Amino acid sequence: MKKLRISNSTVDTILSKFKSTFYKTNTTKAEEILKDKNKAIKLLDSAMETAKSNRRGALDEIWEKLQLVFSLMKDWIKGEYKEIPKASLVIIVIGFIYLVTPIDTIPDFLPGGFIDDVVVLGFLLRKIGSDLDSYQIWKREKESIGYYDENTSSFFDKTAHIDMSDVYEEFEKYLEEGDSVLDLGCGSGRDSKYFIEKGYRVTSMDGSKELCKLASDYIGQEVLNLSFKEIDFNKEFDGIWACASLLHLPSKQMSKILEKIRRALKDEGVCYLSFKYGTGETMVGKRLFSCYTESMFKELIEQNRGFDLEHMWLTMDKREGHEEKWLNAIIKRRI
Repeated sequence: MKKLRISNSTVDTILSKFKSTFYKTNTTKAEEILKDKNKAIKLLDSAMETAKSNRRGALDEIWEKLQLVFSLMKDWIKGEYKEIPKASLVIIVIGFIYLVTPIDTIPDFLPGGFIDDVVVLGFLLRKIGSDLDSYQIWKREKESIGYYDENTSSFFDKTAHIDMSDVYEEFEKYLEEGDSVLDLGCGSGRDSKYFIEKGYRVTSMDGSKELCKLASDYIGQEVLNLSFKEIDFNKEFDGIWACASLLHLPSKQMSKILEKIRRALKDEGVCYLSFKYGTGETMVGKRLFSCYTESMFKELIEQNRGFDLEHMWLTMDKREGHEEKWLNAIIKRRI
């Protein structure tokens, strides 16, 4: 489908007429479809097929976001993803209805042409932008957790006995005897075990159920099975340890997690974080890795005014056979 090149004023006209006609007349239909999972599945399948057959046209410009919407709808239909408002689901279904509606039945809003797919679908995608961001966090975390659930034993064997003493030393400069520590994404439980043996009051959590079981046995106390999104502590910890855990989140979502970390810390509490050194985001299998350089991380903290950057340094990967650099940082909660 060839994309129409139109001016901003024409785009405004298209959207105005679309909202007052197609959008308005299909809202009730969309609500009815959402009440019947079979109808929702049928519409989703039709929308995916239509999008696939038209990808080389206008839809190519919004292809990635469309795939995210299709994935969201699949997970909602299966009952796996529930954290989306009904109003946003209605918008998605209206978009699907528009996509599969034969072109000769859509009102002709342009002299000599029809509504441009990118204008209409782009508009609908922008309306649910924050919902798509939230879903992407959930999806990335779910995929990463799936990896660790499937590879629990090998991950434990490769990480449980790595010597992290030099990094512990930097973190402990900010702690006092008996302080409370949250091990955020504890993995094998290696670091929790160290902090427990040093006399700190440790709370450990991880998103992987299988790792939680193994780590609980290893450290001798229960590990909470919580995702990053489920973190809901309020000024409970003197220190938070996030070693190679937050790196699986999209970088654009880091600010939200930092705010959760800030709320969980006591006044002037500190957080240790580590990321693979580099720029941008990379996929390794189904796992996302967000990488940072010194300047990128400094900018991130400057944008989140709830923290001061205390210390930042580089280390080499401590795993045998790995030559990667890691960015380490300690940030302090600003009062």
